[in-house]
Amino acid sequence: MKKNILSIVVIVLVLLVGAGAFALRYNSGGAAATHSPAASATPVQPQTITYKGQDGKTALTLLGQHATIKTSGSGANAFVTSVDGYTASSSKHEYWSFLVNGQLASVGAGSYVTKSTDTITWKIDHY
Repeated sequence: MKKNILSIVVIVLVLLVGAGAFALRYNSGGAAATHSPAASATPVQPQTITYKGQDGKTALTLLGQHATIKTSGSGANAFVTSVDGYTASSSKHEYWSFLVNGQLASVGAGSYVTKSTDTITWKIDHY
């Protein structure tokens, strides 16, 4: 009888752990999460997004077309704080940076007017 009860407890624990792992994966942006960025935006890792520039559009405008973003400030003074729910952590000295053709941008995303030949990459960086 004790052996049967122990077996049932073990089975229940295994099921609970499996359900917890399943819930964690689907609620934390795992492969099966419901996220549908625009077809031309390519998430490389959870903290990186890459897309092609478009003549006359700012890097910030295009980011907003490819991802859900949060900013501090607006326009030329906007500072990106979150991309698709990934928020840079000030306690970890993180921030969202963007690169143009592999080089760290020298102006803000609201000021940088892209060209169709540009590749824009956003990533969480550290200071």
